[in-house]
Amino acid sequence: MLHKLAQSKWFDLLGVAIVVGIALASGYLTETLADVVNWGPWTVFVPFGLISIGNSVLSIMSTRLTGRMSNVGNIVGIINVVLSGTIDYLLGNKAAIITYPVTFIIYTFAINKWMKTEKYEASRPLTGAKGLATMIAIFAGALIFSFATNYIGYAGQINLLFWVTTLAFGLSMGANVLNAMKLTMQWRFWFLYNLVQLVKALVQGNWANVGKYIYYIINSIAALSFWTKPKETEPLAEL
Repeated sequence: MLHKLAQSKWFDLLGVAIVVGIALASGYLTETLADVVNWGPWTVFVPFGLISIGNSVLSIMSTRLTGRMSNVGNIVGIINVVLSGTIDYLLGNKAAIITYPVTFIIYTFAINKWMKTEKYEASRPLTGAKGLATMIAIFAGALIFSFATNYIGYAGQINLLFWVTTLAFGLSMGANVLNAMKLTMQWRFWFLYNLVQLVKALVQGNWANVGKYIYYIINSIAALSFWTKPKETEPLAEL
C-alpha cells in the first residue's frame, strides 16, 4: 500500500494543496518584490508572493517525483534550489549565497548519476566498514558545513533555534548527497530531517508547518517502500 501512495497523483495534489494553502495563509499572494527590497519603483511589478507559491509547488513535486525514482524530480529540484536560494537571500539569509550553490552542485551530480543508471533501480547499498566510514564522513562533513554556514546566517548568535536549524540543514544536505548517489538510505534521513522540522514547527507554534511536515514524513515512508520494491511496482505515467 505504501509504495502505491508514493505513486498516487491524489497524494501529489494533497501536497500541492498543503504548501499552497500555507503560502496563502502566510499572506504571500499579494506580496511584491517591493515588500522585500528597496531597489526602485519597478519592484512593485514583480509578484514575489506568486513566485514563492510557485516555488513551494516545485519543492513538493521534486520530492514526490524523486520518491518514485524519476530523474525529472532532480531537474525540478535544481530549479527549486535556484529560486529558493534567491528568495532566502532576499529575505535576509546571508548564508544562502554559500549553502544553495553547494546544493545546486549536488543536484547536478544527481542528475548525471541517475541518467547513467537503470530507471527504477537504486544503487547498491553501502555495506561493511568502508560503507560505514563513508556514511559517517558524509554526515560529519554535512553537519560541520551546516554549523559554519548557519553561524554566518545567525550572525554568531547560538541558541536552540540555531542548533535545530543546523541539525536540519545537515541532515538535508547529507540526504541530498545520498540522493546524488541514488541510495535508498536517503529516505531514512529525510524521515529524520522532516521529524526535526516537525519538532521545530511545534516549538515555534507554526501549526501550518506542522501539517506540512507530517505530510513529508508520510511521503518519506512511502518513498522508502517504493525504493525497496522497485521491480515489483508498475510505475505510473511520469510528468
